[in-house]
Amino acid sequence: MRTAFWIVYFLLATRAWAGEVVLKNGDRLTGRIIRMDKSSVEFETDLLGKVSVPWNAIVKIQSDSPLYVAVRDDRVVFGKVSMRDGRLEIEPKNGETLEYAKDAIRTMRSEEEQRAFTSRPPAKTPGPSDLWGGSLDAAISATRGNSDTETVNFGVRAARVSPHNKLSFYLMSILSDSAGGSRAPAFANTLRGGYRYEVNVSRRSFSFSFSDFEHDQFQGLSLRLVGGGGMGFNLVKNPKTSFQVFSGGSVNREHFRNGIERRSREFVLGNDFVRQVNRNVSVTETLFIYPNLSDRGQYRVNLDSSIVTRLNSWLGWQVTVSNRYVSNPAGNNKNNDLLLTTGIRFMHRPETAQNVEARPEFRRR
Repeated sequence: MRTAFWIVYFLLATRAWAGEVVLKNGDRLTGRIIRMDKSSVEFETDLLGKVSVPWNAIVKIQSDSPLYVAVRDDRVVFGKVSMRDGRLEIEPKNGETLEYAKDAIRTMRSEEEQRAFTSRPPAKTPGPSDLWGGSLDAAISATRGNSDTETVNFGVRAARVSPHNKLSFYLMSILSDSAGGSRAPAFANTLRGGYRYEVNVSRRSFSFSFSDFEHDQFQGLSLRLVGGGGMGFNLVKNPKTSFQVFSGGSVNREHFRNGIERRSREFVLGNDFVRQVNRNVSVTETLFIYPNLSDRGQYRVNLDSSIVTRLNSWLGWQVTVSNRYVSNPAGNNKNNDLLLTTGIRFMHRPETAQNVEARPEFRRR
């Protein structure tokens, strides 16, 4: 009787733990696959308990326990799994064996994990006030003595990012008042702002519309108003780096203090770059090039770039460069205007502007 008991126990134990994973370095793990998600496989062994193994470190899998396997085309297959030479085979209980490339596998889950996954509460639908993140920049400088000057730099950025679209706003300004000696008081200001709206067409491509305005006392520009749109492509998109290129068209209206007014159609070409250098330092850069279609040979270039060092969860130090180049300035003004600001940055949930996956309650299944 005791012998029969141990035979039954051995057979059940062998069935429960029938499975093997072979790594690139030759190591072998025997046990049961619990799940594969986010580029790692969680494996349960008899001696070591639960072990997490990088998906790209696995060269062979043999699982006699059926798994739920999701592939890139959103298909979910249930069956026994084996993998060799970068190809994964799924053997359903009824039906022909299916074969997929290793890179096509999105997730794998045991029956228990699949039941837990499907029994989760449905994802929350974001409201109008959800998914927003943004920042406020401020810097003040003053002198007293032979000259009296006050300069205020101010900037606001806000973005709402969802799995389907992105809406962003920006506003930056520099206000300067100076006087001294026999000089009359002088007041100068520059104000730049706008919005941009993106809609994801596919995983890599998107359409966008935008509108920008600018007031620049140094150029004698009362108002420049630009509106347009086009298509873009995500060359790189991951939690640390984002690089987009885009093109389209726009309409430009300019009003100057000397009474000159100009209207033109423009081609739009540019890129957006975001890089999280490390936990505390990030770099952003946006470039717009506007070749003039109404006056061939003329063009404008807008470049905005920032380096932000995070001091804590809501405070950072920023250095921002905002440059505007015009090939045909009105009057005797110079072609180029550079706005350099530095100061503190107040941040509210800044990660939502880059990575919506940071908000798990809004993740799309």
